[in-house]
Amino acid sequence: MSAAVEEQMVVKAIREECPWESLPKRLQSTLHTKDEWHRRIVDYCIRKRLQWNTCFARRVYREGEYYEEMMRYLRRNLALYPYHLADYICRVLRISPFRYYCDILFETMKNEQPYDSIPNFTAADALRLTGIGRNEFIDIMNKCRSKKLMWKLNKSIAKDLLPTQPVDFPVEPWWGVCLVNFTLEEFKKLSEEETATIDKICKEEANSYILFDMKIIDDLYKRGLVYFDVPVYTDDRFKVLYCFFLFSF
Repeated sequence: MSAAVEEQMVVKAIREECPWESLPKRLQSTLHTKDEWHRRIVDYCIRKRLQWNTCFARRVYREGEYYEEMMRYLRRNLALYPYHLADYICRVLRISPFRYYCDILFETMKNEQPYDSIPNFTAADALRLTGIGRNEFIDIMNKCRSKKLMWKLNKSIAKDLLPTQPVDFPVEPWWGVCLVNFTLEEFKKLSEEETATIDKICKEEANSYILFDMKIIDDLYKRGLVYFDVPVYTDDRFKVLYCFFLFSF
């Protein structure tokens, strides 16, 4: 069986949520074991950034393990943050877009890869949240390399030069405000106004940014206690704008 044919059969079986026992014999013979079949299921679902509770992976992997494996995959591939999965990634795992992009920037620096190794869309989103673009990236790398022996022995010094909080960026009034699963210690440190705001987020059916004290929400966001949800519905339509440049030679 050719690799292309095998891949088509695997994808079809995954989409149909076919258990190992029901796989065609020739596909079983190429996969060899049930564990290998489960690995292929998880790999496919992760590559497609599918939600655990609506994909086949839910039958072979625990939810937390699935999303942790997905985040490792995305970091390795310097991919965009999976905003559509923020309800678990951000709320439960506490991996915010800001933290995720700082991790990507650090790994790129630690491996001494050039800034251009980060894909364009990932780099643009990282710049939006961290304020680290090409010039800032190069500046940090120059500071690290100037330490010479220390840089060779301890690459983590690059992390100390990355921002500790996201930069300010425009938030649309209709974006939703969502809570993370914060700890008791974090809760104890809240001011009365912040506690009241969090209580309101829990009780309100509508949680649009404009309904709250924006300064309080912004402060909570910078501390990683809330995140923003951009509501998208099935009947929404998007228009991609193209820029054309005229070059003269």
